[in-house]
Amino acid sequence: MLQNLKTHLEKLNHSFEGSGSAEIMPFPKKIHDLSKHFSIHVGESSSNTFPMEYHGMGTRSWASMLTVKAFTDLMAAKHEEEAKPFFPILATEEPEAHLHPNAQKTLYRQLAESKGQVIVSTHSPYLAAMADQSELRYLKKSSDIIVAQHLGLQLETEDRRRLQREVIHSRGEILFSKALVLCEGETEEQALPILFKKYFGNEAFVLGVNFIGVGGSGKYIPFLTFAKEFSIPIFVFSDGEELVIKGLKKSYEMVFGETDITKCKNITILDNTDFERYLISSGFKTAIVAAIKELDGADAIEKWIVQKHGTSAGREKTSNPSCPTCMQPIYADVLRDYESSDGYDQALIDILDSSKPKYAPAIADKLCKLEIEKFPPKVIDLFNKIKDGAVL
Repeated sequence: MLQNLKTHLEKLNHSFEGSGSAEIMPFPKKIHDLSKHFSIHVGESSSNTFPMEYHGMGTRSWASMLTVKAFTDLMAAKHEEEAKPFFPILATEEPEAHLHPNAQKTLYRQLAESKGQVIVSTHSPYLAAMADQSELRYLKKSSDIIVAQHLGLQLETEDRRRLQREVIHSRGEILFSKALVLCEGETEEQALPILFKKYFGNEAFVLGVNFIGVGGSGKYIPFLTFAKEFSIPIFVFSDGEELVIKGLKKSYEMVFGETDITKCKNITILDNTDFERYLISSGFKTAIVAAIKELDGADAIEKWIVQKHGTSAGREKTSNPSCPTCMQPIYADVLRDYESSDGYDQALIDILDSSKPKYAPAIADKLCKLEIEKFPPKVIDLFNKIKDGAVL
C-alpha cells in the first residue's frame, strides 16, 4: 500500500519542473508511535527530498488529493476482486489554491482520471478552461435559492467546437463574469475597457465585466449562446454598416429568437459606420490625430499621405461582365486618393487600419482626458445600458 501511495505522490514532480521523487519513511520520531505515523519526503530527486510538512500549502493540498486517489484505486481493486460494485464520489473545494497555473492544469487531469465521479468547486479560470462544456455546471443564487445551469447541446457540431475553442478553453475567466460586452473590432476591444475605467472609476474586471472582440459580425453565436445558457447579462457594441447589422441580427435571433436589434436594450449600434469613422465624424478627430502623432511623430500623417497617395488600397469586384474564358468576376485595383475632400480623414482611417492594437489604447487615453459627459455619445449609451442591465 505504501508503494502504491509512493507511485501516486510522485505525480507531484510536475510542480518541480523535472523528474521528482517521493520517499515514504515509516519511522516515527518516537518508537511507541510506530503504528500511527510515517514520514513523507518529496523533492526533485531521491537524493534531494525533505519532509512534506516543510513544503508549501499548495503541494501539501495536492498531495492530500493524490493520497485520496491512491486510496480509491486500492478500494476499486479490492471491490473488483470481490465482484462488488464500487462508485466513489470525490468532492473537492477550490483544489487550485496555492498552485501555479500549470500545476492547476496538471491537477485537473489527475482528478479527471479518478474512479467514479469527481465534483470540483472552483474559481480558477485555468481549471474551468480544462473542462469540456458538457462537464460545466454554473451555480447562481436567485431569489434565495441556488439554481444550477449548464450548456445545452443543441448547437451544431462546428458551433460547439467554436464555443469550446473560443470561449471555454481560451477565455475561462468569462465563466465568472457579471456581464459580457461583445464588439467586432480590435479598436473597440482595446479602447472600451480604458474608457470604462474612467466612466465607472474602476477597472472592468474589478466589476466583473469582460470586453470581447469577436472578430466579425458572423462570429457572435458562441458567445451569445454561452451567455444565454449561463444567464450572464450580455451587451453588444456593433458597427452600423448594413451587412454588419444584418449579420448581427441573424446571429442574435438564432440564439434569442426574433428581435428588433435596433431597439434592443442591450445592443448599441453605430450610425452606418465603424468605430474609427464614427469617432472622426462625431467630433473626436483631434484625439485620433494626437494619438498618431504621439506614437509616430509630429509629421507622421503628412508622410503617410505623401508615401501612400495613389497606391493600391486593394482590389474590389467590378460591374463588368465576367471573364468569357474562366467565367470569374472582374476585379480592379482601388487607388488611395488623399487629395479629395475627405482624403485626410481617409488617411487617418488607413493609418489606424495598419495597426489597430497599436493606436487603440492611445486614442482611448486621449478621450479619457475629456469629462465623462463629453465622451462619444454611443459609448455613453453603451455604458448606461451596462449600468442598468448588470449588477455593478
